[in-house]
Amino acid sequence: MNALVSLPQPQSLAATKADSDQKLLASWLDSLGSPHTRRAYNATGSRFLAILACPLRSATVEDVRDALNIINEGRSAATSRQHTLRVKSLLSYAHKLGYTLFNAGAAIKPPKEARGLAKRILVEMDVRDLIRGAGGSRNYLLLAVLYGTGVRVSELVSLNVGDVIDQGNGRVQLHVVGKGGKEREVLLPTTLGAIVLAACQGRPSDSPLFISNSRRYGPKRLSARAVNYIIKKVAAKFNVTPKVSAHWFRHAHASHSLDRGAPLSVVAATLGHDNISTTSAYLHAKPGAASGDALDAEVWKITPEP
Repeated sequence: MNALVSLPQPQSLAATKADSDQKLLASWLDSLGSPHTRRAYNATGSRFLAILACPLRSATVEDVRDALNIINEGRSAATSRQHTLRVKSLLSYAHKLGYTLFNAGAAIKPPKEARGLAKRILVEMDVRDLIRGAGGSRNYLLLAVLYGTGVRVSELVSLNVGDVIDQGNGRVQLHVVGKGGKEREVLLPTTLGAIVLAACQGRPSDSPLFISNSRRYGPKRLSARAVNYIIKKVAAKFNVTPKVSAHWFRHAHASHSLDRGAPLSVVAATLGHDNISTTSAYLHAKPGAASGDALDAEVWKITPEP
């Protein structure tokens, strides 16, 4: 009988000082971009390591798959996909730095992305009602900026007064810091730009653009959760689906601007998409024509029986 052969452990950890799974997790989180991203990835990574039946260095593909099955049990396909992609990222990072001998996540395929984008695009009438019915200048402004620029909610709440820049030619731009700390400049629609600029007058440049006037904690930066709460509260007044969130305004911006003739490259730059194919998905979410229109309608026309 052949004796079991154990895999040798890595002898050199020159690429990382991590000598435990928890330290490797911390190193991976430090390599990520925004605080919001780190929180989400920390939650998934910590749970994965807690469920994993062995140390990361000795984990097999089957071990990783079993842990993911537990994490994703009862979750939607979209959530399961996010969890799987985060775990694959952690395992890839561990292998890249030489912490593990092989990448156990390379053979794990995430669930397919759901093609439900069209269901998450608000019609222009609904967007108008939500913005006009937001109530209060702050709520009106935050929904208008979400739609007018297509920024992510994390980008919106991170804006300071100093990020609103007057170009001096009637145009106003926002300095936006997106995923991974990537910066971009986004022009505001002319009328909206004037309104945002007026709201900044007399305020310190390092002051949050959108402030929560909490009775308990006093003025502080508005949170992403608070923005989504405001949106859902307004949506209830106009019988808009309760599933609506801040990200739906980003979808609406992309879809409506393309429908009205904005170049694909301009929309991609505004949204901060690295790959224009990501933006092009909005072209397919609401097709404006069908090849079936060219077919002979007499084929399926119902004729009355004699």
